[in-house]
Amino acid sequence: MGLIIAYLLFLLNLVWIIPTMYPLYIWKLVTSGSWRRFGDKLLVKVGEVWIQNNYRISRFLYGVQFEVFGENFQQLKPNGSYMIISNHQSWSDIYIIQSVLNRKIPLIRFFIKDSLKYVPILGHAWLALDFPFVKRSSREQLKKNPELATKDLENVKKVCEKFNGMPFSILNFLEGHRRTPERMKKLLKKNPYKHLLRPHSGGISVVSTSLRNSLDAFIDLTIVYPTENPSFLDLMSGKIRKLKVFVDVIPRNEVPIEENEQFAPMSKKMKRWVDERWALKDALIEKEITPK
Repeated sequence: MGLIIAYLLFLLNLVWIIPTMYPLYIWKLVTSGSWRRFGDKLLVKVGEVWIQNNYRISRFLYGVQFEVFGENFQQLKPNGSYMIISNHQSWSDIYIIQSVLNRKIPLIRFFIKDSLKYVPILGHAWLALDFPFVKRSSREQLKKNPELATKDLENVKKVCEKFNGMPFSILNFLEGHRRTPERMKKLLKKNPYKHLLRPHSGGISVVSTSLRNSLDAFIDLTIVYPTENPSFLDLMSGKIRKLKVFVDVIPRNEVPIEENEQFAPMSKKMKRWVDERWALKDALIEKEITPK
């Protein structure tokens, strides 16, 4: 019964934005200059309230709490520009990251497959809030034509141009997929990590190079669940009531961002940095889940 009530409340929180978001989105489409920027600000406020309400609902129903750790967490600014990286285990990761960082940094955006812009309500909300949509080639297409990988990265670079000169927060799940028992078993011989999938550095290298003059810092998040294979349903049904989030804010000048855009997709120094972060992250998770 509690799960049904939870879904109804989350649905109501989604429905209320329809009469709010659509008029603002139309306003944004038909205006320009300062009037359009005013509409953008109102749309962001709508997004922030929606995120806040989602967390309030889960906390009210089940007492869900996120323990946040990080000495430099308080350095974050609502008008800063950040690149966010995190481990990825469940669909609830995005919900957790948004809840922890909501209103502490600019509204978090992440890259979305171009086809998802047509999803009712959510797709329109992502469009209204300027989420970056990218067209990505399938694995089969890349096998037939490897050059498409370069084209995909060029698309990412082009999408990034809209964020130059404005505060932004872009979330990257470098593992590319959620960590599941099936994927861990399949990649056992190729994966050096115990609790993570191997990260990919090409995408974040391209994005970081494109936005290097606007970036303030990188935010490295490590989410530690109390269960081995968490699901979004576990969180929404109250099976998970407390989890830990470790936040490490890394100044932009401490990250080896590739200056040459041509080298960015295959940057060795960015790959080394990402691998080092993942090794630290894996050790942290091991430490936290090991019985004291």
